[in-house]
Amino acid sequence: MPAIAGEEARLTILLGTTIILLFGIAIISLLTIFQKKSQLNQKEREIMKTAYEKAILQAQLEIQEQTFSVISSELHDNVGQVLSLAKVQINIMNESNDLNKEMLGAIKENIGKAMADLRDIAKGLSPERIQLVSLYHIVREELDRISHTGILTTGLCVEGQEKPLEGRKKLILFRIIQECIQNCLKHAQASCLRVTLLYLDEVLQVTVADDGKGFDRDGAPREQDGAPREQDGLGLLNMQRRAWLAGGDSRIESKPDKGTTIIISIPYE
Repeated sequence: MPAIAGEEARLTILLGTTIILLFGIAIISLLTIFQKKSQLNQKEREIMKTAYEKAILQAQLEIQEQTFSVISSELHDNVGQVLSLAKVQINIMNESNDLNKEMLGAIKENIGKAMADLRDIAKGLSPERIQLVSLYHIVREELDRISHTGILTTGLCVEGQEKPLEGRKKLILFRIIQECIQNCLKHAQASCLRVTLLYLDEVLQVTVADDGKGFDRDGAPREQDGAPREQDGLGLLNMQRRAWLAGGDSRIESKPDKGTTIIISIPYE
């Protein structure tokens, strides 16, 4: 009996040791898997952060390029023409023996207009300007600039209580809106463009809608992982990717002859 009891004790100890070892191995395996997942998640976060920073830098460069293009056009089409007219008026007065007070007043008015245009252009040169003014203000200026060309009419609507948007996200969002506007000008053949800023509890939803020719698409803007789809086209893909990197999303609704609507949602923080 003592021999049997001793054998049972040894089996019990062996079984207990085996269970403890297996339990320990399971814990170590789980910790290893958790650590690998944590490292993978950390790496993915770093990749996302790097991509986000690149998107911000790219948006800054594109906004600057767009600004310089606008400035060049404004200087040539507006300031240059106004000053050329003032020069012609001054030459006419020099050739005349009489002081034409009416023409002198027109010269003053033209020079004043040129100075005002130059002040507006100088404001647009500041890279911090987008951070200092409201999104409504900079979008309003962009739409006014388009309206002045006579290419199409524009409208801007604000719904809900305005909330501050994190500075870098505002930069990316403004660039997305610019891209929407440029795509409309280049491809839509629209007569009207309308932008709506809808301030919801957690996100700012921006809708850019035109009455242009539209295009065919299947209406599903994403794959399962949330990343933009390659088949959306380079310009649309770029807008979607930027919204995605900023923690938001975008979708595009369009049908032939029914116009195009782009909806972007960006969280405030």
